[in-house]
Amino acid sequence: MFFSSFIKENLIYRVFIKKYKKYFILGAISLIIVDIINIVLPLLIKEAVDTLTSHGSITKILYISGIYILVSLVQGAGRYFWRMYFIGISFRCDYDLRMAFFKHIETLSRSFFQKYKTGDLMSRATNDLNAVRMAVGPGMLIGLDALFYFFLIPPIVIYLSPKLALYTFLPLLLMPYFAYRIKNVIDKRFRRVQEQFSNISEKAQENISGIRVVKSFSMSNQEERTFGRLCRDFVNKNLSLVIPQSLMGPVFEYITYLGIIILLLAGGNMVLEGTITLGTLIAFQRYISKMVWPMTAVGWCLSLFQRGKASMKRVDEIMDIKPEIISSKSAIKNIRPAGKVEFKDLSFRYSKNEDFILRNISLEITPGQKVALIGPVGCGKTTLVNLIPRILPAEHNKILLDDIDINKIDVRELRSHIGFVSQDTFLFSEKIKNNISFGNPDQFDECKVRECANMSMISNEIDNLPEGYDSYLGERGINLSGGQKQRISIARALAINPRILIFDDCLSGVDARTEEAIIKNISTEANGRTLIVVTHRIPAIMDFDLIVVLQNGEIIGTGTHQQLSERDGLYKSLYENEVVSESLAES
Repeated sequence: MFFSSFIKENLIYRVFIKKYKKYFILGAISLIIVDIINIVLPLLIKEAVDTLTSHGSITKILYISGIYILVSLVQGAGRYFWRMYFIGISFRCDYDLRMAFFKHIETLSRSFFQKYKTGDLMSRATNDLNAVRMAVGPGMLIGLDALFYFFLIPPIVIYLSPKLALYTFLPLLLMPYFAYRIKNVIDKRFRRVQEQFSNISEKAQENISGIRVVKSFSMSNQEERTFGRLCRDFVNKNLSLVIPQSLMGPVFEYITYLGIIILLLAGGNMVLEGTITLGTLIAFQRYISKMVWPMTAVGWCLSLFQRGKASMKRVDEIMDIKPEIISSKSAIKNIRPAGKVEFKDLSFRYSKNEDFILRNISLEITPGQKVALIGPVGCGKTTLVNLIPRILPAEHNKILLDDIDINKIDVRELRSHIGFVSQDTFLFSEKIKNNISFGNPDQFDECKVRECANMSMISNEIDNLPEGYDSYLGERGINLSGGQKQRISIARALAINPRILIFDDCLSGVDARTEEAIIKNISTEANGRTLIVVTHRIPAIMDFDLIVVLQNGEIIGTGTHQQLSERDGLYKSLYENEVVSESLAES
C-alpha cells in the first residue's frame, strides 16, 4: 500500500508516466538496448586484446571488429529514439502543466489575486514549471541511465574477477551517504532561490506597469536601488545553491577515480601474477571509467530532481487552491434572460472576520429598466454590482435572474448575458478592433465593432489614429488616455450584445457632459436591455427609471430623480452640492 501510494505521488509518475506510459516504456527499452551495447563493447575489446596477446588469427579480429561496428550502429539508432521519447515528451509534459496551471488560475476568485502577486505567479508559471520539465525529462533520463549502469556493470566485473571487483567497487559505498546529505541542502536552497526570483519578477512587473508614476515622482533611482538589492540577494542565494550542486559531481568523480587507482595497483599486480589477463584488466579499466558517468549523473540527477520537487511544491500550492465560485454539474446552461434582477434580503462580507459591506439589500430591477446606484465612497455600490455576474460569491437564493437563483446558472452562461465594465479598465496589447470584439472573437463583425464604438463615442478618435481600428495598443492601453480606455471598454461590453449592462463608475476619465451623452446614447440604443450604472455624477442619470441611494451598505432611498430631490436626505444633498460645483466651474 505504501509503495503504491509513493509511486502515485512521485513527480515522475504524476507528470510523465501517468499520461505517457507508452512513450516511457519505449524510451526505457531504447535506453536499455543502448546501455547493454555500451557495456558489451569492453568485452569485445577484451576479447580482441586477449586474441592479440595469445597470437590468435586475424580472422577472429576482423570478426570482432565487424560486430563492434554493427552494434555501434544499433546503439546510434537507440540513442535517437530515447532522446525522442524522453526529451521530446518532456516538452509535452511541460505543455500539459502550463495549460493546467493557466486554466486553474483562470477559475480562481478575486480574493486569490489579492493574496498572490502577479510576479510570483509568473515565476511559478515559467521558472518553476521549467524546473519540473528538466526533472521529468533530462533528470529522469539521466537517472535511468545511471540506474541501468549500476545494475549491469557490477555483475559483469564480478564475473571477470570477484576479488578485483571487491577492491575497485568498495569506495562506491561512500556515495549514498554524500548523496543524501547534499540533496537536502539543495532542496532548501533552491526553494529560496525560486522565492527570490518571484520577488524580482513582481518588482519588474510593478515598475513596467507603473512607469508613469515612477517617472512623475522622479523615483527611478530609488527603484533601481531596490531592484538592484533584490538582484544581489538573488545572486547570493544562487551562489549558496551552487556550492552543494558543484560539490556533488566532483565528490562522485573522485570516489570513482579512487577505484581506478586501486584497479591499477591491485589489477596490475594480478596481471603480473597471471591471475587475470591483460584484456580483463583493460575491460575493468573501461568499466570503471564508464562508472564515472553514472557517478556524475547521480549528482546531476539528484540536483534536477530536488529542484523539480521544490518547484512542484510551489506549483501544487496554487493548484491545490479551490475556486470559490464554481458551477455544479446540474447548472443551467441555456437561458435567454429578459433582464430581471432581484435582490432578496442580501447581506455580504468578504470574510467571517470582517464587517458586513452590504446589509439587508432588497431590490427588484425589471427587464429593460435603467437603474442608477448613488452613494458616498465605500458604501457598497461596487460590491453590489460585482455580485450580479458572480465575480464575488453570493448566498443561495439572495440574487435572482428572471426568478432563477444565479448560483444555479452556469457561471459562463450567466456572464455571457452580462456586459460588465469595471472601474479598473484593462485593455490587451492587441489591435483596437480585437479589444472591442474580445468577448465574441469567433463572430467578429467589423460593422458591429464600429457600431459599438459609435455608441460609446470613441469612433471618431479611433478613426483619427494612423491605422484606425487596426492600431495596436501598448501594455494595458498605455498609449491611450484614461477616458479613451474607458470608452473602448464600454464598446467591448456592448459588442457581446448582453441583456444586462453594468457600468461601475467607468466614465470617471471623461468630463460630465461626455458621460451624460454616452449614457443617454446607450440608453436610447439599449433595445430593452437592463442598464445598471454606478456613478457619482447625478446629471447623467436624472432621467433614469430608478435611482437607488446607498449609505453604509444599506439602501436608504429609492425613486426617480424628481422624487428623491424633493425629499430631504443624502441624495438631495449630493445633488445640490453638484449643482453648486458646476456653477462654480462655469463661472
